[in-house]
Amino acid sequence: MHLRTRMSLAIAACIAAGSGPLLAQGLEEVVVTAQKREQSLQDAPISIAAFDASDLEQKGVANLDDLGTSVPNVKITRSPSNTSAATIAIRGSVTINPAVTWEPTVGIYLDGVFIGKNVGAIFDVAELERVEMLRGPQGTLYGKNTVGGAVNLITTKPSGELGGKVRVGAGNYDLRTVYATIDTPSLDLGGAGQVMAKFTASYRNRDGLYDNVADPFGNPLANEPLVNELNDIDNRTGRYDILWDASDRLQLRYTWDYSDLDLKPAKNQLTYLDPADPFGINPLLAPYVTADNENRDTVSLDKAAFERSKSISRSLFAEYNIGEIGVLGDVTFKYIGNDRTLSWDDSIDIDGSPVDLFASSRFIDYDQASHEIQMVGTTERTNYVLGLYYFEEQADVFNPISFFRGFGSPTQNNEYGFDNDSVAAFGQVEWRPGAAMFQDRLSLALGVRWTEETKDTYISHPDDIDPVTGTPIPFAGTAEKSFSNTSPTFVAAWEVSDDVNVYGKIAQGWKAGGFNGEAPFAQAFFTPYDAEEITSYELGVKSRWLDNRLQLNGAVFQNESEDMQMSIFIAGNSAASVVQNAGEATIRGFELEMIALPMPDLELSASYGYLDAEYGEFIEGGVDVKDQKDFPYTPNHSAALAAEYTVYSGAWGELTGRLDYEYVDRYVPYVEPTQNATSSVDPYQLLNGRLTLANIPVADGQSLKVALWGENLLDKEYRINTIPFGLWTASFYGDPRTYGIEASYEF
Repeated sequence: MHLRTRMSLAIAACIAAGSGPLLAQGLEEVVVTAQKREQSLQDAPISIAAFDASDLEQKGVANLDDLGTSVPNVKITRSPSNTSAATIAIRGSVTINPAVTWEPTVGIYLDGVFIGKNVGAIFDVAELERVEMLRGPQGTLYGKNTVGGAVNLITTKPSGELGGKVRVGAGNYDLRTVYATIDTPSLDLGGAGQVMAKFTASYRNRDGLYDNVADPFGNPLANEPLVNELNDIDNRTGRYDILWDASDRLQLRYTWDYSDLDLKPAKNQLTYLDPADPFGINPLLAPYVTADNENRDTVSLDKAAFERSKSISRSLFAEYNIGEIGVLGDVTFKYIGNDRTLSWDDSIDIDGSPVDLFASSRFIDYDQASHEIQMVGTTERTNYVLGLYYFEEQADVFNPISFFRGFGSPTQNNEYGFDNDSVAAFGQVEWRPGAAMFQDRLSLALGVRWTEETKDTYISHPDDIDPVTGTPIPFAGTAEKSFSNTSPTFVAAWEVSDDVNVYGKIAQGWKAGGFNGEAPFAQAFFTPYDAEEITSYELGVKSRWLDNRLQLNGAVFQNESEDMQMSIFIAGNSAASVVQNAGEATIRGFELEMIALPMPDLELSASYGYLDAEYGEFIEGGVDVKDQKDFPYTPNHSAALAAEYTVYSGAWGELTGRLDYEYVDRYVPYVEPTQNATSSVDPYQLLNGRLTLANIPVADGQSLKVALWGENLLDKEYRINTIPFGLWTASFYGDPRTYGIEASYEF
């Protein structure tokens, strides 16, 4: 049965079921803070999806890419060659194989703190209260501007009451997990208020999903593997969160988190060899070639060694409610300060064989710091946010690359890095006209953002050699450039009824230009790429029907981009990715999201996203080649279905079953059609499930929960991305079927 037919039947079933007798319960209200104040998701005039702690648990979300395609027109997958970094595409805006020197297209925020580089165990470091995913440009309400969207991770604050949770789990591939969090009782400081704290720690360990063995084909040039497994897990994280309610007006919060990952690299397989074979290597590699979607359990990689990261983050939050200030209304000042250090290293094999043809390593030291001041106010007719933001980041990268080292070629000991800073002022005012004709149903919002960013980058390639002549061609240098922009936002929302809201939005997004730290030759480095600017048009509706038992939300949009920054993978003796500007591009599409309660114990949900992307202009070498380029990470169709049913509720607990189905249409991961010819990702479907026995009574104020879970239950084999080297293509795959059991004790 066709996907859309199945979805239509599911929605029809929900509506039909909802036409029966009135039920005593309805859908819960979801509260979000995407607009810097608490409001119902249904009232927020913005395209947003939210998952609370229960949703995340039931969906089995342990890291960012577990959200996969749960949100229409959002695609999250692991970056090529890595297991702890994610490639995030929202409405076709994406940074492919993100280099540390590039601006992210999608911003990730932890309690309002922008995380400059998306690597590490972000989901493990804290007890999450909610995840919000915003589609479209963000900037007039956020410290750091992003053109594609934002992922907000909101943690649970200390409660001031003694309590906590311990969760342990086990699964196939010898998975072992431990998670513990404890709230301390508040400490009364007399006239100085109260202090409370929360401590969290987690440990996740799993054997590799794949075996890495010695060459089974008797290849005379084969080397012994450095590790015997690939795609394992070994994560350790810790966090403490201290909250001081100094008075009725002043609140201070300090958080510290630590993450330590020590992993084996991701497995890759050879799925293509260039039949021209200019170097005569095909006979060496032919035994290792597999079909595109054949996810082998065993491979032979000689240079795969490690993927490691350590990060420490410190954040300070201050909130002071001044109270009423004349026409400014009730005013609160907020401060968000953060510094984060990250060490991230990997050493990977990119040729998919035990022959020393291509290996790469990166040793990255990264630091970021940010300061943000917000003035948040409310009057009878307005809500507003005004902010100032400063962000700085610094990185040094040592990137040795070996190309045909087994045949005597030297290693290229490349280095690059940067020292960047960003200053911004932003604000947005929402006004509800008081005229009788509007009946308090109309709201108008106007926002603006000014940003200035300076990029200061260096590079050193001391060992480069011309692959044709063998002549040394080293190069090095520094480059600096500043970029500035002013971007507005306008939103009009109309409350058609108590249960139906419609809105229209026009927003500009902007991303600074910069320099290519991975540039394989001097001109590619010293020639900066331009800033990108997006103008987004969106119409949306949010509604609830059938006595609050059916929720239907939808949005249609068109994004028009100028100088769109496209990641171009350059095959050759560098295998680098550089940014190139596409002159003009248009991405249009729509999203539909449905949640229904056809009966008190059954919740059904469905979502569907459609994307259509095309270039209006793509100048390359003075020629418009728009018809010769592909649009990466833009599947035409994506969808998700879910059903959650409470099978039993009684004295010994509550038994709930859940199934999640996800579908991703065909997409390509690169701009160049010649690379996508060997890299196209076929449509794939995934089925995940969970069976939970919750609220098992233990004692007063205590409970036990036990759950069985499974991901990729049908054990589908599917490719998620590739590295098309030219002479060959190495492919990476989604995880095979995994399953396990976990038990939680809460007190």
